[in-house]
Amino acid sequence: MISFRLILLWALSVVAGSTNAQPYEGETVFAKGAWRVELTHNTSTGSLWCAAETSNNAAQSMSVIAYDNSTLAFFLIDHDWNLQPRSVKFLLDIDYSRWTMTGSADGIGVSLNMKDVEKSVTFLTELQKGRAVAIYTAQGERLATFSLSGSFAAITSLFECWEAIAPNQDPFGNDADPFGSSADPFN
Repeated sequence: MISFRLILLWALSVVAGSTNAQPYEGETVFAKGAWRVELTHNTSTGSLWCAAETSNNAAQSMSVIAYDNSTLAFFLIDHDWNLQPRSVKFLLDIDYSRWTMTGSADGIGVSLNMKDVEKSVTFLTELQKGRAVAIYTAQGERLATFSLSGSFAAITSLFECWEAIAPNQDPFGNDADPFGSSADPFN
């Protein structure tokens, strides 16, 4: 299961006729049922990301990606879509909790950056504890459904992976504090 960006980058490299090695190295860090968590390294830029992804019987996929710059993104992929680049509103139901979302449509996927930390944590917690996800257009037409069986372990693995790749955001953390325990005569 490959994220929308990886599919797009692969397609661009095929169109360009590049014979160079792929700039991505990936490793599966968790797999159970329909869920997979992968750690990917862009060897060209050095960037890292972790992706928790699941698929359904209609060959659609849903993923949450955690980047090494401490940002999160959500992707919904359907290879039968031919979406024009634009902003789209959609509804996402986790069990009976409804989320109204605005994402960017393009080609075979819809993506959105999860910028609000509090809402992102609530969303991921519901995703982790839920039983099913249904995704609808803003008009209520069902686009996809996904079982969340195994999501608790997958989202937990995503957070562990993300913690391993995200830099310490505290400028006064142990690595950045010149007055840490070894240099502080008052400890």
